[in-house]
Amino acid sequence: MKKFLALLLALAMVLSMAACGSSNSAPAANDSKTETKSDAAPAADGEKIVVWTLANDLKQFAERYTAETGREVEVVVFDSADYATKIMQTLGTESSDLDVFVGEPQMLPNFFEAGFAADLSELDAQVAEKLVDYTYEAGKDDQGVLRAVSYQACPGSVIYRRDLAQEVFGTDDPDAIGEKFSSFNKIVETAAELDKAGYSIFGDTGALRWFSISSNPWVNENNEIIVDQDRLDYFDAAVALYQNDYVANASEWSAPWYASMAGPLPVLSADANVWEMTGDGLAEDIANGAETTQVFSYVMPSWGALIIRDNAGDNKGKFGVCSGVCSFFGGGTFLAVNEFSKHKEAAKDFIEYCTLNNDTAQWWLEASNGDVVSNKEVLAANADYQNPSFGNQNTYGFYLKEMEHIDYSLITGYDDSCKEAFGAAIVSVQKGESTKEDALKNFYTVVTTQYPELVIPADAPIN
Repeated sequence: MKKFLALLLALAMVLSMAACGSSNSAPAANDSKTETKSDAAPAADGEKIVVWTLANDLKQFAERYTAETGREVEVVVFDSADYATKIMQTLGTESSDLDVFVGEPQMLPNFFEAGFAADLSELDAQVAEKLVDYTYEAGKDDQGVLRAVSYQACPGSVIYRRDLAQEVFGTDDPDAIGEKFSSFNKIVETAAELDKAGYSIFGDTGALRWFSISSNPWVNENNEIIVDQDRLDYFDAAVALYQNDYVANASEWSAPWYASMAGPLPVLSADANVWEMTGDGLAEDIANGAETTQVFSYVMPSWGALIIRDNAGDNKGKFGVCSGVCSFFGGGTFLAVNEFSKHKEAAKDFIEYCTLNNDTAQWWLEASNGDVVSNKEVLAANADYQNPSFGNQNTYGFYLKEMEHIDYSLITGYDDSCKEAFGAAIVSVQKGESTKEDALKNFYTVVTTQYPELVIPADAPIN
């Protein structure tokens, strides 16, 4: 029961990102699930593979797989709100109703601990050789046994407006702009320069959270919660950006945030209710002469680049990607075989097809129109591709290089809780509700209450 409760908690914390695998990854709407079945006849052995997922991508993989193998594949796409419950109810009873299920990196340790994911060691050598290193590491349990494999990689970047960079900084070169985002202190300096020109560095300060693992894990081997100088700089930068009005106050996923990708936004107050705003309303405000700003950059994993591309409107082609404070990743769809499946070999074959087949990876690179695959060889083969949505930049080459610097050893099972509590501490100071010291004390209290096994180190930045 303890394992199941831990699993439920972890799933609940990450479901908000579950639909962010790619531009084709929106969860099913207005229903708890959708199903797709290939029209092709099943293979002679009669085995039908049942796949449970949170993203629609695998429908396309299944259709292609069936066309090539003749084996029927049923893909069930669950709404994110229902997924945790279904996993608990189904795999928790050792059901064989499904053969393949998915999880994001944050979910995987809990799936593994609960005994839901079958041993995939027979694929280990291929995965280690062919796929991006961090995805290989993420797919192993704490004993080093491979249990999940991803067809997708989600490295992060700063996505910036090339035209605004030329205007303000005199260059749009990714290396030059990346230098302006290379530390939290430099980000504040860059924001001040942009502010003088009438632009906002980010939609909101939440963009900085992606850089919160830059030098140390949130929890070390002694179960100590680590708030090092980098995290204190992150804290101070987020407060400075907010209190100096260097951001547009357009929260991620709100209508103003999406609208900012295509053009100017009305200047919004920090207490504006962006969740009740609409694109039409924002356009009307601008037409009526409202003061405006433009958002210079976004910090997101590679799937975020697809979101920006698809919402850029006339700004499509005016963006570039560059490095930031540290290399990071977020999200990704990992495939695992149900330990209780009656069709394990068929399920493994499907996973191998989706993740280790070069032809499949090249097909998905093209079919998804921009998703970053985990296959290093295929990424390298496309490293010279000039992406028209990003100023003809070689984005696949950039992301392949960026992934070489991702340090998976910094990732712990406590990260989401620490990030959430640290973010809440920052907000309390931004809004003048707390001092920095009191906010940090509350951060430690929240995390240690949730995880009593964790300790506050003697050199913690509180009295």
